[in-house]
Amino acid sequence: MDEVKVVVAHSERVTLRVGDVFLKVDADQARIDAEVEAMSLAAELDAECEGLVTNGVLPAELVTRNRQVAEAALRPWTPAFTHGDLQIAHVFVDGEEVTGIIDWSEAGQGDALYDLATFTLGHQEHLEDVIAGYGTDLDVIHAWWSLRSLLVVRWLIEHGFDPFAPGCEVDVLRSRM
Repeated sequence: MDEVKVVVAHSERVTLRVGDVFLKVDADQARIDAEVEAMSLAAELDAECEGLVTNGVLPAELVTRNRQVAEAALRPWTPAFTHGDLQIAHVFVDGEEVTGIIDWSEAGQGDALYDLATFTLGHQEHLEDVIAGYGTDLDVIHAWWSLRSLLVVRWLIEHGFDPFAPGCEVDVLRSRM
């Protein structure tokens, strides 16, 4: 029988290891939920990256580099109300005034920087203007660009969209090389 080892223990949580299995007990369900979500996103990303290379959709070095960049998005963040798919086609303006935002179907609690990254995806020339005043770490925005692009390339192809078109997801991935 494998030995049970205490990895971390204090008044808020304990993590145990039995062989290759880790067990975490946490007093705060929200922290557990955030960890589960982060782990499932990382697993989804790994599977998608493997498929992109195995099926010859993208070169291995492009996927590997962007997978590394994407790691910065998988960090602790303060939950915020987010649009979830904030893109220029969903924002209406009159002159310099925003008059409306549509398609809130993916709205919910999330990382506010994901919305900023989605909004600027493929529009790097406007990134500085969009994030002015946020005090945002550009590495996280770039990480979300890589993460989102890696996760949607296959879906876009399967649904008749062209992620290889100028300024689209594959160009975004190439910009991180």
